[in-house]
Amino acid sequence: MRARVVSYSAGIILLIAATGSAAPVTLGDRYSRDLPLEISGTLWVDNPIGTIEITGSDSPGMVVLVSKTVVGVDRAAAQEGLEQTVISFEGDRNTRFVRTVYPPGTARLTRWNSTVTYSIRVPRTVHIRIAAKLADRIRVANISGNVTVKSFAGTILLDGVIGASIVDTTNGKVSYVYHQRPSAHAQIQAVSADIDVNVPADSNFDWLADTLRGDVLTDLPVRAQFQGSAFHGTVNAPGGPTIAMQTLLGTIRILSTGASAERIRSLRLEGDNDRTPRQMEMKALMMRPAKRIQLPISSGSFELSTGIADVEVGEVRGPARVQTVAGEIKLGVVYGDCTVITQGGPFDLGDIMGTLNARTDAGDVLVRSAREGGHVWTAGGIIRVLYSGGPITLQSGGGDIAVRQAAGPVSAETKSGDINITADPNAKTQRIEARTSQGNVAVNLSPKFGADIDATIMTSDPDTNAVHSDFPGLQIKSDRVGSRTRIHATGKINGGGERIELYAEDGDIHIANLTTSPITITSPMP
Repeated sequence: MRARVVSYSAGIILLIAATGSAAPVTLGDRYSRDLPLEISGTLWVDNPIGTIEITGSDSPGMVVLVSKTVVGVDRAAAQEGLEQTVISFEGDRNTRFVRTVYPPGTARLTRWNSTVTYSIRVPRTVHIRIAAKLADRIRVANISGNVTVKSFAGTILLDGVIGASIVDTTNGKVSYVYHQRPSAHAQIQAVSADIDVNVPADSNFDWLADTLRGDVLTDLPVRAQFQGSAFHGTVNAPGGPTIAMQTLLGTIRILSTGASAERIRSLRLEGDNDRTPRQMEMKALMMRPAKRIQLPISSGSFELSTGIADVEVGEVRGPARVQTVAGEIKLGVVYGDCTVITQGGPFDLGDIMGTLNARTDAGDVLVRSAREGGHVWTAGGIIRVLYSGGPITLQSGGGDIAVRQAAGPVSAETKSGDINITADPNAKTQRIEARTSQGNVAVNLSPKFGADIDATIMTSDPDTNAVHSDFPGLQIKSDRVGSRTRIHATGKINGGGERIELYAEDGDIHIANLTTSPITITSPMP
């Protein structure tokens, strides 16, 4: 991500240099589009540079106001930028995609730069997905559907969002404003961004606050304590949704609406009064500046235990064990078993020949190949596995889980996020378990795949959520469980086989007949 920021900044410098003494030319374009969008639909917005504002209303359909601004070294360059900054509208009335598309090449860095601002009105019940890089501001207001925002830098504001939400950012600031008591899970993950949440004073929820070098502030009645750098507690009465907030370098604040400054207190300072000397020593270690450890090749096994550090090893010709307090861990090829553990930071793992054991208290996990399977756990983040060759267990406290090719049994569970698992095209049958407490589940199977299906949805809106299967042979029943509806699908596909057990709350389940080509995983030479 840093490389992208440098590239963008360099583009601005080149543009300024290219103008010389001539004044740059600014051109703009502004227009609107009206499109149908169902009240249970999904809106995806992909805008690398600019502002995004999405507001929910009781009016039908979607209205998009687009504003493009281009700065060029001269009028011809600015006009070129205006024409080549393309706004793409795709999808149908159930799923809409709005994208900003830039041309390849360096012309837009040396001759022109552009930003796009979106102001979008949608039905308040839709689900929102936003992707950005350098966002001046992202605001989502008055939405009761699920909201996901991923950005590198900028201010992110969720104002009156009722549904489950996930925010993943690196720099800037994240703000939540609840106008009523929280009723759905919220997951906020950052690196150097501050996180501010405002809730009504009588709100009840479970709270996870994790920051290595910042503070945790509140004026609310809280019960619990720090466990390492993470604070686990409850606000007011026990129960309710979970609000998880993780940032490596920023400060976390969760305050009542209209909080009085004199009532705000530091939970970390309170916790320090009860810390042992060993715990204080650990805190001092966390506050040290991060270092970077790089090694092209380890000729044998590789073991490292350190404080805050980014670790990168190109190749380990034996087993690997890396443990840090915080920082990114990146391993290319590991010829034996691999264990990576950190209290905060992402993992980027290549070809793991042995059994994988990966655990982070905050961060995304990418695994290119886990040939013998293993266990991956993150307290909050996205898990992506390109290939698994053995039994693998994937668990996230809040984030999507995706397995592109599973050649062995899979068990996947997330508290908030979608799960997508694609079975190896050569597999005739295998066990799959997938469970999400707030999201959708999709399994993609080859046409001749055999399985015993047990799929369950718990939902408050049975007209919206359903089990969809491309394979015949399933029986679907619905019944009431308290105030909610349980949708249960069972049966055999292609004569039956290993058990596939799927569970989703307030989401859909898709069992797809998908013909794909296997991923080729080559064996690197030692």
